[in-house]
Amino acid sequence: MSRASLALLVLTSSLTLGGCASAAGDYPSLAIRDVERPSGSAMPVDAAPPPLPVQLSAQTGQRIAQALERARKAHSAFVAGTGRTAGAVSAARGSRAPADAWIAAQLALANLQSLRSEAVIAQADLDLLFAEERLAEPGPISPTAQALANAREQVDGWVDEQNRTIARLAGQLGS
Repeated sequence: MSRASLALLVLTSSLTLGGCASAAGDYPSLAIRDVERPSGSAMPVDAAPPPLPVQLSAQTGQRIAQALERARKAHSAFVAGTGRTAGAVSAARGSRAPADAWIAAQLALANLQSLRSEAVIAQADLDLLFAEERLAEPGPISPTAQALANAREQVDGWVDEQNRTIARLAGQLGS
């Protein structure tokens, strides 16, 4: 950059900045303008009365009960099978693939996973019912959706417990 260009740049900058710092007092007022003053009368709108709750249909109630019963039976069978599987895993601890104890423990774990799958199928049935209900009634939670949510929560708890048990036993076996 040449000296002339540099001098011109300094002169232009100082004039520009000098214009910003003038003491003429032409600053806009910070006072509230008329358009910013509150006016009018805002009244709350009366809320629409809540819709009457739809009762749980007998068919849906029966489907929920069936899914819950299926999951309960699967969970009971799972809990009963956990002791046998834990014994097989304990006996196989330290053994590797061709050993009979290791194979027996793997089979016991597979059986436990099979028992869990029954609860997972019931969980999927409840998830499907819940999704169908929410699509049909997308507004506030209906009594049917609430009953489905409660059933799902129960079955989810069982399946989570089963998943933790299988993971713990598989970890002990080293598989």
